[in-house]
Order: sequence, then C-alpha cells, then structure tokens
Amino acid sequence: MDGGDNGDGSDGNGTTLSAPSGLSGSAGDGTVDLGWDAVSAEDLGGYNIYRSTSSISDISGKSPLNESLLSGTSYTDDGVENGTTYYYVVSAVDTSGNESDPSSEVTASPSDMTAPAAPSGFSGSAGDGTVDLGWDAAGAEDLGGYNIYRSTSSISDISGRSPLNESLLSGTSYTDDGVENGTTYYYVVSAVDTSGNESDPSSEVTASPSTSGSADDRIAFQSDRDGESDLSGDSEIYTISSEDTSDVEQVTNTTVNSADPAWSPDGNRIAFRSRRAEGEFNTEIYTIRPDGSDLRQVTDYNEADGNGGEAGPAWSPDGSRIAFSSTRDGDDEIYTIDPDGSDLRQVTNNDVSDATPAWSPDGNRIAFQRSRDGGDDFSGDYEIYTIDPDGSDLRQVTDQSASDGSPAWSPDGSRIAFSSNRDGDANSEIYTIRPDGSGLRQVTETADNGDDGIADDDITPAWSPDGNRIAFGRSRDQSSSFNIYTIGADGSDPRRITKNIETEFAPTWSPSQ
Repeated sequence: MDGGDNGDGSDGNGTTLSAPSGLSGSAGDGTVDLGWDAVSAEDLGGYNIYRSTSSISDISGKSPLNESLLSGTSYTDDGVENGTTYYYVVSAVDTSGNESDPSSEVTASPSDMTAPAAPSGFSGSAGDGTVDLGWDAAGAEDLGGYNIYRSTSSISDISGRSPLNESLLSGTSYTDDGVENGTTYYYVVSAVDTSGNESDPSSEVTASPSTSGSADDRIAFQSDRDGESDLSGDSEIYTISSEDTSDVEQVTNTTVNSADPAWSPDGNRIAFRSRRAEGEFNTEIYTIRPDGSDLRQVTDYNEADGNGGEAGPAWSPDGSRIAFSSTRDGDDEIYTIDPDGSDLRQVTNNDVSDATPAWSPDGNRIAFQRSRDGGDDFSGDYEIYTIDPDGSDLRQVTDQSASDGSPAWSPDGSRIAFSSNRDGDANSEIYTIRPDGSGLRQVTETADNGDDGIADDDITPAWSPDGNRIAFGRSRDQSSSFNIYTIGADGSDPRRITKNIETEFAPTWSPSQ
C-alpha cells in the first residue's frame, strides 16, 4: 500500500505507524492463538495478520488472514492443520490505509491433543499361568494402538505407570503369560492415537490364573445330597458338566449351609452365601475357586437376632462388583460391594423385600424381585423390577397377582428369565420377558397334579453362555425334591442333568472361555 501524502510530511508508505511488538503464538489442537501489544497511534485503524508455511520476509502483495481490520490485539487461527509449522507476522494499519512494517515473526505447530475414548467390552479369562484379555476396537480414525496395564491391586489411575506391552498393540487381544497361579490380577486397557494421546483406562477386570484352569461348560448348583432334603436344610455347592452328567465335583464342604452359587465372569471363582459355623443362622457372602481352594469372605455382618444376613450374590459383568440382598436394615434390600469386601453401597431402600439380584450384561441395570406385601419367603407374591446400580431409575417389569421371582438376564441383554406361578395354579414355571415388560414367553410347563400335595415347580433359571439354553431347578418325580434340568430357550429339548433324591437347584452356568 503506497498511499499519498499523510499530511505530516510522510510519503504514505506506513512509516508513521510502528510495527506491533510482543507478538506471541500458542498452538492448540487445530488452532493457533496469537496476541500482541497495542500500537499507540491516534489514527490507528486496526491490524492485519499474515500466515505462511515458510518464513515471511515481506508482506507486500500478500493477503492477510482477516477479511477486515482487527480492532483487538488477539486472533485465533482455526484454519490450520495439525502437524504443520506455521509462520505469523502482524502489521498495524492507520485510518488512511497506511500499513506498518511487519512485526517480528513467530512460529506455531498445532497438534492433536484429543485422546481417543476408553476401550469398551474389556474381558479377561484366566488359565494355567496365563490370562487372555480381549476388548472392542476403538473407533478413532487416528488410532495408533493399545496399552495394557496390570497390577495386583485395583488400578484407579494409569498416569506414571508403564504398560505391559513394549510397543503399542495393534490388535484387540493380549495374552499375559507373566503371571503366577494363585494370584489375583487387575487389568485395564487404554487406546493411544497416532499423536501419542492416551485415553482414560477401560473398566477394570480381574483374573486369577490357576493350575485347574478355567471352567469348561459346567453348571454350579446347591445340593442337599449330603443327607438334608428340604429348602432350608444344610447344602453344599457342587459343579457338574452340562454334557457329561457323571462328572460331578464338590466345591464346598462345610457341614453347614452353602447356597446361591454364582460364577465370576472369568470363571475362576464362585460366589455363594453361607453360614460357616454350627449354630449360626446369619449368612455372609463368600467366594471360592471351583476346585474348593482359596475361600474368601466378602461381607461381614452379624445380625442381632441371628436370623438373616446376606444372600443371592451376582457378579457384575466386569467382575468388579458383587450384588446381593441383605437384611441389615430390617428387611431385604439390594447392595453391591467389591469382591475384596470394600466399598459397600446400598441400591434399594424401601419397606418391602428386595432380593435375588441379577446384573444386566452391559452392567448398567440390576434386575431383582420385590415383594408386594412385605413377604420374604418363597410363597410371597413378587414382581420383577430393574434399577440402575446407583439406585436410580427404578422400573417395573412384571405386574401380576402372582409370584414372579429369580430373574436372570440373557447374555445378549434382550430378555429376562424368571419363575412364576401366574398360570392360575400353585405351580411355578419358567418364563422370559423383555426388560420393558413386553414379549412374555412361557418356556416350561408343569403337570397339574391337583390336590395330591406334590410340588410340581420349575424355579431359579440361569442362561447358558450362548443364550440357547436355560438351566433351572425342577420338581417332577413324586417327591418334594428338586433336580437340575436344562431346556432350550424356546421351550424345546428338556434334559435332566442331576438325578438325586435330595434337593438340588439354583444352577448357574459357567461363563464361556
């Protein structure tokens, strides 16, 4: 710009305005923030910003970034690409259009500072001296890979930690063979983009490698085959192969009641309720390995009247929490707790009985049975509800003048199995229903034996890992005892798994490995 005389003797080439000083630049993610000192001139019209990918020695003939003069002393350039170095100068322009010399030059290199989302679907499966890990692929376009972190205690933060892998993992699985049998390990996985930004850690999983390896298509159940034959009698936990029914293994051996088994997601532990001493009636939650070793107490609550306690444990899908029912506030409520017995949280709080919790496969909901009238026994009327683990968003699933109990989520989360006597007689059968209360289906059908006093009941359903079959307790054989059966989720192909004159029910299927 070479305007005419400025009226003060200058030749109109902008020499009356000093070049701005103090230019600085700060690079961000896809942006560069610029700032400079104000020029002291009564006839200041504004400023121009110039940018180049090479050094700027002269601004004559160049077009500024700004379409009109800038009145302030800052500018954000959001038309830049990460990974490129940019050069900037600023000039001052008076009200007559005369432009100063350019300021000193600054450079800035914007870069990606946005980390990917934490990986989801993280799972672990323990074997003999190994832990196999897997997770869902991250959806970031600039994904560089993944890091795996391991500890012998819970991992709350990965900053400052070194990953197991020496270089970023390109796949979505990892086998850790640097572990010791008999030790519980905690794992998280993170995603890292090509700029080195690391995500928050995934949800945590635990795994306990052992020489016995992991469960292989087994059903755990409670049984009175030690001589007791009623629902309130002493029982022990057993496992049985769903394919070879002669393959039965005893897990607990306590001479007192051990019941309500529940497999951990990695198949390495079974949670259950038990009163561990003769003469005690309070029950606590314990976990144990499927081979009967490494017993651990989870809850520790001694009820004053000696006739209650904790029951119905259910593992969260990531293995980090156990839901259970407890009488510790006067009636059954749902609680959750860490497997090590820490961080107890109350989920439900009302004047009726809430029991038999079951976690949804995504970990976002807990299904449970709630009594209509405050009853707390098998003969009471119950309905199925679901709730968030933090106690919010309670939803009713079933609504019948019958007893709907023992809910169990299907592996894909689309249906809830439960037992109910809703067909008009006193017998219980297995049904499935969608979590929103629609799509009711009857799976089993009991015989109507009239008034012969024989219990014909199907109770305590549990899904197979592939969702194709349901295990349950069945009473059919002219006695009050139950045995374990399985049936197709569509009601086809019933099979008897146990054949015992004593009571056996509350099956739980080992997770797929």
